[in-house]
Amino acid sequence: MTSNDENGALKILACVEAGLERVNFPVFGTTPEERVQGQHARFQDSAKAVTKIQALHASIQVRADHGVRTGANIVVLDHAHTDRVHRLLDTYAPELSVRLLNSLDHGQASIDAIHQVLFQRGALTEAHHLTAGVSVARTAYRIDGGRRRIHVRWIRPVPLPTTCQGCRFNNDTDCQEGFYGLRLYRDRYGRYLVGVCLQRMDLCHPIQDFFGAPVKDEILRFRQTDRDRLEAACHTPTSPTTAHSTEGNPTP
Repeated sequence: MTSNDENGALKILACVEAGLERVNFPVFGTTPEERVQGQHARFQDSAKAVTKIQALHASIQVRADHGVRTGANIVVLDHAHTDRVHRLLDTYAPELSVRLLNSLDHGQASIDAIHQVLFQRGALTEAHHLTAGVSVARTAYRIDGGRRRIHVRWIRPVPLPTTCQGCRFNNDTDCQEGFYGLRLYRDRYGRYLVGVCLQRMDLCHPIQDFFGAPVKDEILRFRQTDRDRLEAACHTPTSPTTAHSTEGNPTP
């Protein structure tokens, strides 16, 4: 589950009993000042920011007490945000899995800032994780003398061979994410829809129709083709410190 974590301490036990194993949450900051900067102007209240941070701490502690794996996602926009990352790492124990996300809108400045954080923490590459058929990937590093693992998310160009062809967004400027994977939506009438693109809601299918739609078969074929290519690449010589992992999405 991905959550803002504001009610985690109150709800986590019921979620665990229902089978929840992992929670990810976005980090806007570990100080009231940082938290306020991540809020809309209407909600920039320092007192409320303190309350939200306290709720986050309590939620993380409750999850740890019940064995729920916890991950924090933090977007690094540029070099001005590197201190925010260091404070997050210094605030929470290594058991908190931290994932750094580059900002596609900030381009190379965001990537350079992430590299700066890795250098400052003495990062050593541990593994590259690629999921067949989707654009999201991540690299795992050991930092702080090997005491902690940190992940960096990155995007590889993975458009769907048929659905993305001819799309007006299928260019280097308008579509930086490619095919990120399936998403599940619920509309105002309570119906569930399966989506394949953040920018093309017209490509959504009602969940009961998706399993018979051509795009389902396209995704499965493309995933297998991409997996074959990745596995072939994994057989090429690599450095002793680098491992490769390929994964397949669950069958829709």
